[in-house]
Amino acid sequence: MSRENKSQRDPSKADLDDLQQRIDARREKYKPAPDTAPRSAWSLGMRYGSEFFGGVLVGAVLGFGLDYIAGWSPWGLIAGTMFGFAAGTLNVVRAAKDISSESNGG
Repeated sequence: MSRENKSQRDPSKADLDDLQQRIDARREKYKPAPDTAPRSAWSLGMRYGSEFFGGVLVGAVLGFGLDYIAGWSPWGLIAGTMFGFAAGTLNVVRAAKDISSESNGG
């Protein structure tokens, strides 16, 4: 092996640093802009409503399924709806905390 081939295969620290800087510059060019637009009240209401409705709906469906399998009609549906209500409320509280922490910057 000649010296030229060895130096081409063994890059120096300066070459690697230069390559890393070029890669970082390219990444910055294609990095998406942060979403800093304020949320509208409509979008917040839709998110909260869907979080709550989803919890209640899933609880009711599971309760109805339990009624169908176990034959406990209407108690499974009642209990499932109550648990769904609790889960939906918890989902709304979590969503509100997430949105609040995003708007406070951390």
